[in-house]
Amino acid sequence: MRAAASCYDESTGRLIGSNRSRTSVLISPDGRYRAYAESEAVASQATTGAECQNTSRLFVAGPKSQKFRPVLVVEPSPEALGNSIDLVDWSPNGHRLLLAQGFWQWGSDVGGMMVRIYDAESENLSRKFLVDEAFSRYVGKKCVGVFHPVGFSSSGKVIVTAGPFFDVGEDEPVEDSCVQKEGFWLIDSVIPAVSQLPDNYKVWHYSKDAS
Repeated sequence: MRAAASCYDESTGRLIGSNRSRTSVLISPDGRYRAYAESEAVASQATTGAECQNTSRLFVAGPKSQKFRPVLVVEPSPEALGNSIDLVDWSPNGHRLLLAQGFWQWGSDVGGMMVRIYDAESENLSRKFLVDEAFSRYVGKKCVGVFHPVGFSSSGKVIVTAGPFFDVGEDEPVEDSCVQKEGFWLIDSVIPAVSQLPDNYKVWHYSKDAS
């Protein structure tokens, strides 16, 4: 469930103008919390400067107020004018929302994704590099990889896919890449700590989709 807008035509790459993208509403298993994300891509016809810039927002509503309010706003930066928010799932208990915060530079191969958790009860958002820190602790040194959030375990721990990190155009992973092949990993976000899961692990989703 992704909010990602573009100012460009997908087939031709031509600048076509400002655009918006919005997800449907994702509801927690007990129905008490709701969330959606939206992304706005603003086009500029100026001859200098950025042609397209994104601003993405995460909105959450809960029992205290049925009105949605923004809990995360991702602004464009000079290094990453494009951004997005993916809603993955609500936890089976505890009202935590798993999401991916994407970033990229329009017209280049620069980009990536950060796995984040929003705790709707405490109204706290996890650190940007929570998963990277957990893997670095696991291997005892700096660790880089390609991490994608895929869901929660029945006990409420985060599940991600992790794979090796390659520089653009390279056939071998970078030196700090600590994952040899893509697979499922379990993240304990409290410690933080990681453990590998079987390749045939089945991921369950617990949210309800309002659409």
